Amino acid sequence: MTSSAHDARPPLPTAMPHDAPPTEVSDAAGARLGEQGLQPVSPKLVPARYLAGIPGYLIGVLLTIGAIVAAVLTGWWWLGLTAIVPLVLVVQGLALTPRRVRAIGYREGAEDLTVALGIMFRSVHTIPYGRVQSVKIDEGPVDRRYGLAKLTLSTAHDGAGVTLPGLPKDEAERLRALLTARGVELMAAL
Repeated sequence: MTSSAHDARPPLPTAMPHDAPPTEVSDAAGARLGEQGLQPVSPKLVPARYLAGIPGYLIGVLLTIGAIVAAVLTGWWWLGLTAIVPLVLVVQGLALTPRRVRAIGYREGAEDLTVALGIMFRSVHTIPYGRVQSVKIDEGPVDRRYGLAKLTLSTAHDGAGVTLPGLPKDEAERLRALLTARGVELMAAL
């Protein structure tokens, strides 16, 4: 494809009202799959994930310290190299959490809900309202502390479900009511 053919397409809208039809997925250079028109989840999900990750971070730091102490006490310098693995895991967890949260989004279309997750391994799920079998809202203690909830949609496809974390409680309730009502309407029309 030449760049002139790519430029001939009309620009995609950047935001959509709740009842607008979904926009097409962009394949422009630098754009992520399903990025156009997504509504982001709450930014409160970043500190919530940091708080939930504290036990893992502590274990990683203790393993790093243990490997360094073992290397010093035994004189086996190569034992200290094992400290790199837990240290890298802790650092990437702390550094990439805000970016991972910004990569989560959803879009309400006229006939479906689109949920996009992930950075490196991006997944975009489009769920027609008529295929939704159940909608569940979960909130753990950390989510509750930050006023967040997790919306889980179940469909008939192999019992597969899509989870949308980091929604404010009122938005999760609104989406649950909307998905249930639209699903009933579309199933009744069949």
